[in-house]
Amino acid sequence: MLTLRMDEIPEEGLNLKWTEERASLLGYLKTLSQIDFDFETPLYSEAKIWIAGQSVLVEGKVQTALRLQCVRCLKEFAYPLSSTFELTLHSLKEAPTTEETELGEKEMESGFFEGGEIHLSEIACEQIFLEIPIQPLCQKSCKGLCPVCGTDLNLSSCTCEKKEFVSSFSVLQKLKLDR
Repeated sequence: MLTLRMDEIPEEGLNLKWTEERASLLGYLKTLSQIDFDFETPLYSEAKIWIAGQSVLVEGKVQTALRLQCVRCLKEFAYPLSSTFELTLHSLKEAPTTEETELGEKEMESGFFEGGEIHLSEIACEQIFLEIPIQPLCQKSCKGLCPVCGTDLNLSSCTCEKKEFVSSFSVLQKLKLDR
């Protein structure tokens, strides 16, 4: 995992390219609570880093392919991912210690570093996490599984009787409103 010390960043900035192999990434991911994906390819990252006052500016790009599980048919599939990002890092000791505050767009693109070290691999992994879809689909037209027999409806149809779902709110459709 790539870590950069503040004193290693020259005045004109620093351009870095690095690759994180799957084994290294899986070791890092084990420290997190629940991970429901796998890296299919190494994580390729690049970043331009420079110091601006007490802050560190990072512009970067990450690229990899993940192995995700489709939420409809439960099959695993490859999900290519490429993303660019801009991040402003502030020293944790300089961070305001006020009560709860609403974060604006500028604060949402900020992070913190501690002890004069910037953990670039962790930043790259965070960018990947932000790009993972909430409900991964193997294809937009995925039909999923039959809720009765479990047949993959992408491969074949089944003979199960399809019952129409009736919501308890459906009676509201009969309600007539005067306009």
